[in-house]
Amino acid sequence: MESDSGFFAKNISFDGKNAVVTGASRGIGRSIALELAQQGCNLLINYNSNREAATEVQQQIQAMGRQAEIVQADVGNLADHQKLIQAATERLGSIEILINNAGITRVSDILEETTEDYDAVMDTNLKGPHFLTQKVANYMVQQKIRGAIIFTLSISSQAGSDNRAAYCVSKAGLEMSMRTFAGRLAEEGIKVNGIEAGVTDTDLARVRIPDYVEAAEKGYIMMYRPGEPEDVARATIAALTLYDTGVMIPCAGGIRTPLLNLRSMTTLTTNQG
Repeated sequence: MESDSGFFAKNISFDGKNAVVTGASRGIGRSIALELAQQGCNLLINYNSNREAATEVQQQIQAMGRQAEIVQADVGNLADHQKLIQAATERLGSIEILINNAGITRVSDILEETTEDYDAVMDTNLKGPHFLTQKVANYMVQQKIRGAIIFTLSISSQAGSDNRAAYCVSKAGLEMSMRTFAGRLAEEGIKVNGIEAGVTDTDLARVRIPDYVEAAEKGYIMMYRPGEPEDVARATIAALTLYDTGVMIPCAGGIRTPLLNLRSMTTLTTNQG
């Protein structure tokens, strides 16, 4: 029946649904939290270190008339996961939506990458969200909640960067985590999708934007403009309402579109036989 279809329903309402967004104090996570609030959700805003920024997001959401709670938790620390879930269920009452958004990167030549940097990225970007999803999924199954889980992923799961190897590996692994959870949870009526984000104007990726702009101007890639956090937030709503599970929603401005248009080649000389 339609009333039992959860996020697979024909007409999905966000009113009164409770969402947990990791890494929600800034950047993409902040925009996703605000967009969910605009759609009608109550929010648990997770942050790791910047409580002031999280409080600002909380106040913005409360100004919309929605409930917003904040909780400090390091997604990369598995011991913090129960605190996240407990805060959401006790303060909001339930969890219908989980957005796995928190992420970090470390920049170094792959030939000089340290195990410490590699482990830090893997803990936050892959191991943490994988096992947080496991806990939330089990909660949803036990409570018979037909919820939704969305992963903020990246074009870096397919396009390697030799100075951000751990980040690329973590996102590739997390994409497969998303797909495997989708396969397992479909029978439970729980939707699981991912967002394939491109270069986005955030603290994490802003420094890379000029390289992408130059590549687009030369015709090596297609990108009308760099992404904004709000673009990823809108893609997240699409991932929640899409009649599908286990898929990637593109949000990269065309970067993943196959294209080779060498604009510097103004003339071509044909072969003369």
